Amino acid sequence: MSIILVPIGKVDPAEMRMLKDPLKTAFSRDVVMGKEIPLPAAARNAARNQYNAEMVLEFLSLSVETADDCRVLGVTNADLYVPGMNFVFGIAGRRCALISLHRLRQPFYSLPEDAGVFRHRAVVEAVHELGHTFGLAHCEDPRCVMRFSNTIAETDRKGPGFCTACRLRVFSGVGGRRGSAG
Repeated sequence: MSIILVPIGKVDPAEMRMLKDPLKTAFSRDVVMGKEIPLPAAARNAARNQYNAEMVLEFLSLSVETADDCRVLGVTNADLYVPGMNFVFGIAGRRCALISLHRLRQPFYSLPEDAGVFRHRAVVEAVHELGHTFGLAHCEDPRCVMRFSNTIAETDRKGPGFCTACRLRVFSGVGGRRGSAG
């Protein structure tokens, strides 16, 4: 089983590579780079200047052929939303997940760039969304990577690791509900 990282639209290759080792560690799986795919034009909501995350995730799942035991993580710089929410950091389906780097950067919040903070946020969101593809639901443990993040401060508070219960579920193959935004 492996995890395939797929850039969606223009994503800095170094930012894709920075996710590779932490994901390999978190899931004990090989992580390989997939080919870039374009952002689907139909997913763009011009009035919001955002992309519908559900539509981008569907496009990703149709664009990447994988074995049944593989997982796919799409990474984009586009700002994402789902109907009923102002934005999402990411979204996940059964075998594919998607994260946006857009709101993970300090300049989005009018703060100076900080590579360490950005890396932490990107890894947390990547592990979180891939956790959903392994069947994990949101966790109540405030330090667990599977805790829901509604704000960047909530993302900053949690670590990139699973709590004991979630770790056991990932490695035993027993998860909760699948598919989630957040």
